[in-house]
Amino acid sequence: MAVRKLAEEYYGLIDAGRLDEATALMTDDVKLTFANAEPVTGRDAATASIQYVLDQTTKIEHKVVHWIEPHPATDGVTEVMFEIRIHYWLKSGKEVEIPGAVYASVNADNKFTEQRLYGDLTEVFTG
Repeated sequence: MAVRKLAEEYYGLIDAGRLDEATALMTDDVKLTFANAEPVTGRDAATASIQYVLDQTTKIEHKVVHWIEPHPATDGVTEVMFEIRIHYWLKSGKEVEIPGAVYASVNADNKFTEQRLYGDLTEVFTG
């Protein structure tokens, strides 16, 4: 599976509320960083971190707006970067769209080994 297709599948699953299926696309020891939060390691910790963000919303939608072609795989790992826009429908009734950037690495088994998501989530948490 191409890395872009993997990323689009991953975000599609999150948008559809299928978090467990989305995080199944991660390695057991994945490293996840949300904005300026401390990185978490492991699929369970990543799931909890993503769920914390989702708990602020009634709906979420991700859109990849600019894709940077991946570096050739080294040691079986492909690194990619892309620009993303995330639309949040907050439980407060407010809607917020936030631009962001993602760095991700994917192993030869087509699983995320790391994701770093950069964006200002202040409005999401202050509703």
